[in-house]
Amino acid sequence: MNYLNLLANATDCLWYGILLAAVTMIILYFILQMVSKTCVKTIPFYITGVILAPLLMVQDTLIVAAFQAKGMVDALEIEIQQIVGAYDQSAMNLHETQAVLDQVTEDFPLVGYFVNLTNAQVENAQQLASVMAEGIRDYLNTYLWKRFGWCTAFIAIAVLVVFMFDKQRKYQGTTSSYRSTRSGSTTSYKDYDNF
Repeated sequence: MNYLNLLANATDCLWYGILLAAVTMIILYFILQMVSKTCVKTIPFYITGVILAPLLMVQDTLIVAAFQAKGMVDALEIEIQQIVGAYDQSAMNLHETQAVLDQVTEDFPLVGYFVNLTNAQVENAQQLASVMAEGIRDYLNTYLWKRFGWCTAFIAIAVLVVFMFDKQRKYQGTTSSYRSTRSGSTTSYKDYDNF
């Protein structure tokens, strides 16, 4: 995979991330509207939405990219097996392992960012492909859980902020109406006193 293909994949991930964030925001809007019709008509709701949207977009783009990378791990494992075929099938030393890793990172530039397997202990050359692929899968699974965790945290904080401001607005509205009612009743008592 060359850098041009990598750029095309990154662009695809970005578009899917934007779409996923938009769908999430729409679903969140309808859920909040069902819970409380007044909270979606406040300024804090819109401000929170403006802040939440790009945060979700970034996380969703990274989620899509991680899923795409997971889809490429099988091809990576086959590629590593082909590269390993050029070496002795007995135990590989560190120099040979590094040479294989260099060849793989040349063909798959992002591998170096995902996992550093230069110190991987393998009994024979055939195990190198499966060890590297398994290491990348483990890394991507952990990475995906972190991204889902951040998305959930951002949504939870946004919903909490919206409900907090909505509750405060309702409380202030109730208090001001109660005060106006009391002041109106006091005025009427004074009017009676004037008679």
